Amino acid sequence: MPALSSIELDSDDQSQLKALIWQVLRQGVKEQLFFFPPEPESDALLQVAASFVTLYVNDQLRGCIGTTTAKDPLWRDACRHGFSSAFEDYRFDSLTEEELADARFEISILSPMVPMTNTGEQALIDQLKVGIDGLVFREKQLHAVFLPSVWQKLPTAEAFVRALKEKGGWQADYWSNNIQISRFHTFICR
Repeated sequence: MPALSSIELDSDDQSQLKALIWQVLRQGVKEQLFFFPPEPESDALLQVAASFVTLYVNDQLRGCIGTTTAKDPLWRDACRHGFSSAFEDYRFDSLTEEELADARFEISILSPMVPMTNTGEQALIDQLKVGIDGLVFREKQLHAVFLPSVWQKLPTAEAFVRALKEKGGWQADYWSNNIQISRFHTFICR
Protein backbone atom coordinates (compact mmCIF):
# COMPACT_ATOMS: atom_id res chain seq x y z
CA MET A 1 0.00 0.00 0.00
CA PRO A 2 1.44 3.42 -0.92
CA ALA A 3 2.70 5.71 1.82
CA LEU A 4 0.37 8.53 2.77
CA SER A 5 1.62 12.02 3.35
CA SER A 6 -0.34 15.17 3.96
CA ILE A 7 0.85 18.73 3.81
CA GLU A 8 2.78 19.63 6.92
CA LEU A 9 2.90 23.21 8.11
CA ASP A 10 5.59 24.86 10.19
CA SER A 11 4.54 26.91 13.23
CA ASP A 12 4.42 30.20 11.27
CA ASP A 13 2.14 28.70 8.60
CA GLN A 14 -0.07 27.16 11.28
CA SER A 15 -0.35 30.52 13.05
CA GLN A 16 -1.25 32.28 9.79
CA LEU A 17 -3.89 29.69 8.92
CA LYS A 18 -5.46 29.87 12.38
CA ALA A 19 -5.48 33.69 12.23
CA LEU A 20 -7.32 33.55 8.88
CA ILE A 21 -9.99 31.28 10.34
CA TRP A 22 -10.36 33.47 13.43
CA GLN A 23 -11.01 36.41 11.07
CA VAL A 24 -13.72 34.39 9.32
CA LEU A 25 -15.34 33.38 12.63
CA ARG A 26 -15.30 36.92 14.06
CA GLN A 27 -16.80 38.31 10.85
CA GLY A 28 -19.34 35.49 10.82
CA VAL A 29 -20.72 36.20 14.30
CA LYS A 30 -20.80 39.93 13.55
CA GLU A 31 -22.30 39.94 10.04
CA GLN A 32 -23.63 36.35 9.56
CA LEU A 33 -21.76 36.39 6.23
CA PHE A 34 -18.82 34.46 4.86
CA PHE A 35 -15.87 36.26 3.34
CA PHE A 36 -12.37 35.26 2.32
CA PRO A 37 -9.66 37.23 4.12
CA PRO A 38 -6.78 38.53 2.00
CA GLU A 39 -4.69 35.75 0.44
CA PRO A 40 -1.61 34.84 2.49
CA GLU A 41 1.87 34.90 0.99
CA SER A 42 2.84 31.50 2.39
CA ASP A 43 3.54 28.94 -0.35
CA ALA A 44 2.48 26.17 2.02
CA LEU A 45 -0.98 27.71 2.47
CA LEU A 46 -1.35 28.13 -1.31
CA GLN A 47 -0.98 24.38 -1.94
CA VAL A 48 -4.14 22.62 -3.06
CA ALA A 49 -5.39 20.47 -0.18
CA ALA A 50 -8.55 19.10 1.41
CA SER A 51 -9.36 19.90 5.02
CA PHE A 52 -11.88 19.52 7.81
CA VAL A 53 -12.35 22.11 10.53
CA THR A 54 -13.63 20.85 13.86
CA LEU A 55 -15.02 23.51 16.18
CA TYR A 56 -15.31 23.14 19.96
CA VAL A 57 -16.95 25.43 22.51
CA ASN A 58 -16.02 24.72 26.14
CA ASP A 59 -14.31 21.56 24.82
CA GLN A 60 -17.63 20.22 23.46
CA LEU A 61 -17.99 19.45 19.75
CA ARG A 62 -19.80 22.39 18.11
CA GLY A 63 -19.33 21.63 14.42
CA CYS A 64 -17.20 19.69 11.95
CA ILE A 65 -17.29 20.31 8.21
CA GLY A 66 -14.83 19.51 5.46
CA THR A 67 -14.14 17.70 2.24
CA THR A 68 -12.10 14.73 1.09
CA THR A 69 -11.56 16.28 -2.36
CA ALA A 70 -8.62 18.63 -2.77
CA LYS A 71 -9.55 21.34 -5.28
CA ASP A 72 -8.76 24.70 -3.66
CA PRO A 73 -5.72 26.25 -1.98
CA LEU A 74 -5.52 25.08 1.63
CA TRP A 75 -6.18 28.52 3.13
CA ARG A 76 -9.41 28.94 1.11
CA ASP A 77 -10.55 25.39 1.85
CA ALA A 78 -9.92 25.77 5.59
CA CYS A 79 -11.55 29.23 5.80
CA ARG A 80 -14.67 27.97 4.01
CA HIS A 81 -14.92 24.95 6.31
CA GLY A 82 -14.20 27.03 9.39
CA PHE A 83 -17.24 29.16 8.57
CA SER A 84 -19.34 26.12 7.72
CA SER A 85 -18.45 24.33 10.95
CA ALA A 86 -19.50 27.39 12.97
CA PHE A 87 -22.63 28.41 11.07
CA GLU A 88 -23.77 25.63 8.72
CA ASP A 89 -23.42 22.29 10.55
CA TYR A 90 -27.06 21.12 10.69
CA ARG A 91 -26.45 19.37 14.02
CA PHE A 92 -25.83 22.65 15.89
CA ASP A 93 -27.10 26.20 16.17
CA SER A 94 -24.90 28.92 14.70
CA LEU A 95 -21.97 30.08 16.78
CA THR A 96 -22.78 33.18 18.82
CA GLU A 97 -20.57 36.10 19.80
CA GLU A 98 -20.81 35.00 23.45
CA GLU A 99 -19.49 31.54 22.55
CA LEU A 100 -16.58 32.88 20.53
CA ALA A 101 -14.46 33.52 23.66
CA ASP A 102 -14.73 29.83 24.63
CA ALA A 103 -14.24 28.48 21.09
CA ARG A 104 -11.28 26.60 19.71
CA PHE A 105 -10.81 24.60 16.54
CA GLU A 106 -8.62 22.02 14.87
CA ILE A 107 -7.77 21.97 11.20
CA SER A 108 -7.23 18.48 9.79
CA ILE A 109 -5.27 18.64 6.54
CA LEU A 110 -5.89 15.45 4.58
CA SER A 111 -3.40 13.41 2.63
CA PRO A 112 -4.55 12.23 -0.80
CA MET A 113 -7.14 9.44 -0.64
CA VAL A 114 -5.73 5.96 -1.22
CA PRO A 115 -8.28 3.43 -2.49
CA MET A 116 -8.24 0.09 -0.68
CA THR A 117 -9.24 -3.21 -2.20
CA ASN A 118 -12.43 -4.45 -0.52
CA THR A 119 -11.68 -8.06 0.43
CA GLY A 120 -14.11 -8.13 3.35
CA GLU A 121 -14.71 -6.41 6.64
CA GLN A 122 -12.28 -8.53 8.65
CA ALA A 123 -9.51 -7.93 6.10
CA LEU A 124 -10.12 -4.18 6.43
CA ILE A 125 -10.08 -4.36 10.23
CA ASP A 126 -6.80 -6.27 10.09
CA GLN A 127 -5.21 -3.63 7.80
CA LEU A 128 -6.24 -0.52 9.71
CA LYS A 129 -3.62 1.45 11.61
CA VAL A 130 -5.39 2.33 14.85
CA GLY A 131 -5.09 6.01 15.67
CA ILE A 132 -3.58 6.85 12.28
CA ASP A 133 -5.93 5.97 9.41
CA GLY A 134 -8.98 7.95 8.42
CA LEU A 135 -11.59 6.12 6.34
CA VAL A 136 -14.15 6.87 3.64
CA PHE A 137 -16.91 4.41 2.70
CA ARG A 138 -19.07 4.82 -0.42
CA GLU A 139 -21.79 2.59 -1.81
CA LYS A 140 -24.50 3.89 -4.16
CA GLN A 141 -25.94 7.00 -2.46
CA LEU A 142 -24.42 6.23 0.97
CA HIS A 143 -21.19 7.89 2.07
CA ALA A 144 -19.36 8.31 5.38
CA VAL A 145 -16.04 9.75 6.57
CA PHE A 146 -14.18 9.38 9.86
CA LEU A 147 -11.09 11.47 10.55
CA PRO A 148 -8.25 9.76 12.41
CA SER A 149 -9.17 11.85 15.47
CA VAL A 150 -12.31 9.69 15.87
CA TRP A 151 -10.03 6.90 17.15
CA GLN A 152 -9.94 8.81 20.46
CA LYS A 153 -13.58 7.84 21.04
CA LEU A 154 -13.58 4.51 19.17
CA PRO A 155 -10.24 2.92 20.05
CA THR A 156 -10.67 -0.46 18.30
CA ALA A 157 -10.77 -1.12 14.58
CA GLU A 158 -14.00 -3.09 14.98
CA ALA A 159 -15.77 -0.21 16.76
CA PHE A 160 -14.38 2.33 14.27
CA VAL A 161 -15.66 0.40 11.24
CA ARG A 162 -19.07 -0.36 12.78
CA ALA A 163 -19.64 3.26 13.80
CA LEU A 164 -18.56 4.51 10.37
CA LYS A 165 -21.10 2.22 8.73
CA GLU A 166 -23.84 3.50 11.05
CA LYS A 167 -22.85 7.12 10.37
CA GLY A 168 -23.26 6.48 6.65
CA GLY A 169 -26.68 4.88 6.98
CA TRP A 170 -25.72 1.21 6.86
CA GLN A 171 -26.56 -1.26 9.63
CA ALA A 172 -23.63 -1.87 11.99
CA ASP A 173 -23.45 -5.54 10.95
CA TYR A 174 -23.83 -4.85 7.20
CA TRP A 175 -21.05 -5.59 4.74
CA SER A 176 -20.90 -5.68 0.97
CA ASN A 177 -17.98 -6.15 -1.38
CA ASN A 178 -19.45 -3.17 -3.29
CA ILE A 179 -18.45 -0.70 -0.57
CA GLN A 180 -15.66 1.46 -1.94
CA ILE A 181 -13.03 2.12 0.71
CA SER A 182 -10.37 4.83 0.85
CA ARG A 183 -7.98 5.66 3.62
CA PHE A 184 -6.06 8.81 4.40
CA HIS A 185 -3.92 10.46 7.07
CA THR A 186 -4.10 13.96 8.49
CA PHE A 187 -1.81 16.68 9.72
CA ILE A 188 -3.54 18.45 12.63
CA CYS A 189 -3.18 22.18 13.12
CA ARG A 190 -4.40 23.20 16.60
